[in-house]
Amino acid sequence: MVTTTFNRETFKAALRDLGVVEGGSYLAHSSLRMLGKVDGGADTVIDALKGVITSGGVLMMPAFTFPPAEIFEPSKTPTTMGIICETFRKQDDVVRSLHPTHSVAVWGRDAHTYADAHRTATALGVGSPVHRLIEDGGEILLLGVGHWANSIVHVAEAMARVPYLDLPYNDDFAKELMMRLPDGSLEAVPPRENPGCSVNFVTVEQPLKEAGLITYHRVGDTLLQRIDGRGAIELLSGLLKREPDAFLCSWELCPFCPRARKLVM
Repeated sequence: MVTTTFNRETFKAALRDLGVVEGGSYLAHSSLRMLGKVDGGADTVIDALKGVITSGGVLMMPAFTFPPAEIFEPSKTPTTMGIICETFRKQDDVVRSLHPTHSVAVWGRDAHTYADAHRTATALGVGSPVHRLIEDGGEILLLGVGHWANSIVHVAEAMARVPYLDLPYNDDFAKELMMRLPDGSLEAVPPRENPGCSVNFVTVEQPLKEAGLITYHRVGDTLLQRIDGRGAIELLSGLLKREPDAFLCSWELCPFCPRARKLVM
């Protein structure tokens, strides 16, 4: 059980100690429960992040939706990524990208530019908002969560063109998904390059750590991590080119990995 206590100022201090800087660009994965006791809840975490990064930087969070909604509507469809991400995506100064399963919420410098990247890119593929942020020097924050939440591993899969890249995670992702555009019309998104299982992504920590790409900061029993995005996807995509099944899980009942492994063999 995590017993660390934060308020806005102590969380800002923790972020600065982690190496988060004003004007930086960050993709933040988080869990309010795993952070400990946060006075003010999700709003405190978001206010602290914005306060340290400032509007001259970029803050991006996943606004993914699992299982997919019947019709994805960016202003209405909730994210299933936790209370911090859901609170963030509903804020007036935050922009949400158009993707029925893997949208992102973005705040700060060039937020619209990053969000608009999803109009011509797959979920977490080359050219997607997450990929663009990393290519622009963005870093990844894991705030109370492990690498099972690190979505840049899916970007590395797309860069490596792993054999299972177009394999749907399950039947929910095997059909065209519908999303509502700003003009009210509907658009179908084909089931292409849908990310699969991330259970075994915990194994990426060791090679990233050995390469010096992770900065750790612990406050009480809460662990915060900052990852060099560009270095991480280069290392992980290279590893996947040599060993495409490296990050597939071994759970026999997984709806994705046993089928994916057959495509690798």
